[in-house]
Amino acid sequence: MPDQQTAPAATRISVLGPLRVEHFNRTVPLGPKVSGLLSALVLRVGRPADARQLVDLLWGKSASAAAETTLRSHVSHLRQKLELPPGQDGSGATVRTVGTPASRGYLLELERDSIDAHVFENAVVDGSRLLRTGGTAEARQAAKLLRDGLALWRGTAFADIAHWWGATAEINRLDALRRSAMQIRAEALVEIGSYVEATGELAGMIAVDPYNEKVRRLLALALYADQRVDEAAEVCREGLTLLACRGLDAPDLHDLQRRILRRTVPVEARPAVPRLLPPAPPIFVGRAAELETGTRLLDGAGWRPKTLVLSGPAGIGKSTFAVHLAHRLADHLPGGQLYVDLRGFDALCPPLSVPEVIRTVLLALGVPPDRLPVSVDGQLALYRSLLVDRRMLIVFDNAADAHQVRPLLPAAAGCPVIVTSRSRLTSLVATGTALPLSLGPLSDVEARELLERRLGVDRTAAEPAAVTDLVDHCGGNPLTLAVTAAQAANFPGLRLAELAAELRVPETRVDARSTVEAAADGPGTGHLVAAPRDQLVTASWAP
Repeated sequence: MPDQQTAPAATRISVLGPLRVEHFNRTVPLGPKVSGLLSALVLRVGRPADARQLVDLLWGKSASAAAETTLRSHVSHLRQKLELPPGQDGSGATVRTVGTPASRGYLLELERDSIDAHVFENAVVDGSRLLRTGGTAEARQAAKLLRDGLALWRGTAFADIAHWWGATAEINRLDALRRSAMQIRAEALVEIGSYVEATGELAGMIAVDPYNEKVRRLLALALYADQRVDEAAEVCREGLTLLACRGLDAPDLHDLQRRILRRTVPVEARPAVPRLLPPAPPIFVGRAAELETGTRLLDGAGWRPKTLVLSGPAGIGKSTFAVHLAHRLADHLPGGQLYVDLRGFDALCPPLSVPEVIRTVLLALGVPPDRLPVSVDGQLALYRSLLVDRRMLIVFDNAADAHQVRPLLPAAAGCPVIVTSRSRLTSLVATGTALPLSLGPLSDVEARELLERRLGVDRTAAEPAAVTDLVDHCGGNPLTLAVTAAQAANFPGLRLAELAAELRVPETRVDARSTVEAAADGPGTGHLVAAPRDQLVTASWAP
């Protein structure tokens, strides 16, 4: 879900290589002993480091009786280096003394995202998840995420204390994670068809670890997909020879070599993730509280499916709000987005039936037409099973009633749904299947802002009284405001006071109101038809 804005970290510490400390964007020079001390504190960030172990790290067997006193001096020096300058705010590092004089320890308090090792580890976790649960776009995102994470490495992790027994386990763990990240990135590159880049990285990994059978298979597949069949077969042959010298059998590698030589290895691109949302509204005003509520209702963990019923009268902006909210949430749901206009209140076309919708949705999810189940129940079952492991956003726009949308709600908790309707769909809400959110008119301030953004500040500021009349006439209805603004925009020489005067004519006022009722709620489903000068405010929406 949308990220919260946080203050920038004052202190950043890099341990994926020789220790490096940046404090307010300036490198902090530290001597060898203080560098070792800080590295050990980072190793146990959030947990106390025992003073006797720190003495062992810094002086070993040569430690004198005054070593702990010297250690306290180093800690004091480190605190001075990490102090916040006067008048500066930020999330800095703090070294606290804990325990008793007989059993003293030191605790580093620092946001984990300020340490490059934790940033790298998060990149590996997120990249692996994207590759496992997403499509081509997510594989591309995973490759970039892992590239950035691997770029943080500058040498051996915790290089300043690599000789210390207390750091060995963490150094080995991070090194193994680094190798895994390189392999996952290579898999992502193969997924997106970047075979040349993948083969280069995999060849480097094989040079370091020629006995890694999994990496060797991945390199052979990348070469094969790049039409380098002989090289792919040679990679397999070389691996089989090396492993045989160690007395190891590799049936999977042998089978891959045989299929490569027969040219029977399938090379299939991962199906694209559906991205069916209409474009985000170019102008969106107000609704801050409603957006916060909608995000909160659809956000968060939990096993229950999340469905938001967005209701309100015609022209109130339900579809525009739904699409705007969906775009805010889309980046956090890597499985893609489905959008279907159910045409529940279309004046020209009948509402879509459940069989029509489910067929459209399954095709969008990549199910070939010849593999669609014959029965509607079978199609619905397939639809729900396809969503079980996905994190996808679904928008059902303009639902006529609960019967039209209820069979289409997924059982997967990771697939939030937004439903818009002029009806409140009370039966869905009453059974706990959905949560309600009702949209009302825009406030006068928001309505004025909408006119300003559509007509320009100069034009509205020149006639503030006329703008007030237009706002009063539209009653906070976004579609009425949009139609009125469109009429004014079509005639840039027309004074807004003249337009406001015509809107006060009863016949004209009725036409403007009926425009709202005749309008299609779906974003982008119609176009505004400019009216002649003598029918200034009469507008229509056409499919």
